[in-house]
Amino acid sequence: MTASDPVTPAPLHEPVERFRGCHGTIVGGLQRLRGLPELAEAMRQARATAADTLALFEQQVLPHHGDEEKELFVAVSRSAAEGAEKAAVDDLVARLVAQHRAIEGMWAALRPAVQAVAAGKTHPLPGFEQAVASLVQTYLEHTRLEEMAFLPLADMILRRNPNHMAALDLSLHIRHAPMPRLAYM
Repeated sequence: MTASDPVTPAPLHEPVERFRGCHGTIVGGLQRLRGLPELAEAMRQARATAADTLALFEQQVLPHHGDEEKELFVAVSRSAAEGAEKAAVDDLVARLVAQHRAIEGMWAALRPAVQAVAAGKTHPLPGFEQAVASLVQTYLEHTRLEEMAFLPLADMILRRNPNHMAALDLSLHIRHAPMPRLAYM
């Protein structure tokens, strides 16, 4: 008999056989236990990704939308030539701002579920997977519109007058400069 030969257990009487029956449940549980480290790592990664996503939206996405709307879009609209160019800029800006609001609305609905995952809880939101996929897809489409249509147009318009580009640069610098600490006397 080799180690690979199947073992046929000897028949046992009923009270003793019940002990053998328990082993099946125990062995099955131990087999599942083997996968626990992998599941724990996946849970750690899910928590880290959720925490990173919360920080991404609070520290990057929402401030980025503010920078675009209060600085870039305004500067480009003011610098655009009257007529077709200004109409094209205004149309793109209206579309981009509407997309910002849609993305922010999607994020507001998804945020509690992401917070729950970051805290190590399961996602309580029905349709969580679809909500994540929809937010990602919407943002990627938004990014494509900005990068393919608006930013090249913005660069062309602002580049015509170096003062306009410098004003945008200074405006962004001031917007992000730390506030000076004033002493209280």
